[in-house]
Amino acid sequence: MFLIFDAGSTKTDVRLVKEDGSYLSAELAGINPFFMDADAIRDELSRSSGMCVPSAVDSVFYYGAGCVADYEPLFVDILSSLFPKARVEAHSDLFAACRATLGDGAGIACIMGTGSNSCYYDGSVVVSNVPPLGYVLGDEGSGATMGRQLVGDVLKGCAPADVCERFWRWYGSDRKAIMDGVYRGSFPNRFLATFSRFLAENADLPYCRAVVERSFVSFFERNVLQYPTDVREMGFVGSIASHFSDILREVAGRYGYVVRTIEGRPMDALAAYHKGKSFPA
Repeated sequence: MFLIFDAGSTKTDVRLVKEDGSYLSAELAGINPFFMDADAIRDELSRSSGMCVPSAVDSVFYYGAGCVADYEPLFVDILSSLFPKARVEAHSDLFAACRATLGDGAGIACIMGTGSNSCYYDGSVVVSNVPPLGYVLGDEGSGATMGRQLVGDVLKGCAPADVCERFWRWYGSDRKAIMDGVYRGSFPNRFLATFSRFLAENADLPYCRAVVERSFVSFFERNVLQYPTDVREMGFVGSIASHFSDILREVAGRYGYVVRTIEGRPMDALAAYHKGKSFPA
């Protein structure tokens, strides 16, 4: 029996997988060590121990936002104390994207959600990673950067009139609310990413499609093309990749890449990956 955690800054999916293939699921609050101390992380993770008898868990696999190398020991220590007989692994959400989309094969693994990230994965380890740099300096192809482009164009009057008209009818508020969300809100990247829904719901407008397409082109130009590899297989996780999969595959094809898998949420694929390792047929 094993546990998988797929932790984002907003929420954490948890799945307990039994040897017969049945499973239980739960949802915790978001976890990110950049914004939470060890006690807060422990308190949140401890809620998962109610899913089972902790001593019956054989393995725990934690994947999370902000779980970079410096923080991996923190998560291993906390989860080892909660599940005393389990073998514990802790990895980044980017490594989850690798395993969920490429398994043990080589390729470029990417995240496209509120933010974006990518790496070259050799089937075992992350070999290289172009730093995403966040929505101010980078995060090309993400919901936050698409939302930033859309909102900026609407507020400046650069977007076509029909787009602006639909936007204000859809948003239902005013310029001040946007400015407050961006410059006074706690998580401006999340706020901006919410506007990617407008792009998805209005994909019939050439402007909306162009914003998405340009963002994906920028993602390839500034990230994917930096990897010194002839490997052309790619895998994506995240809501943006899922919602705009047709445009994403088209842009990837222009650069000679084949999108092998797109997973809106990686939990099912992660569970299948670890089930095959833990309970081989």
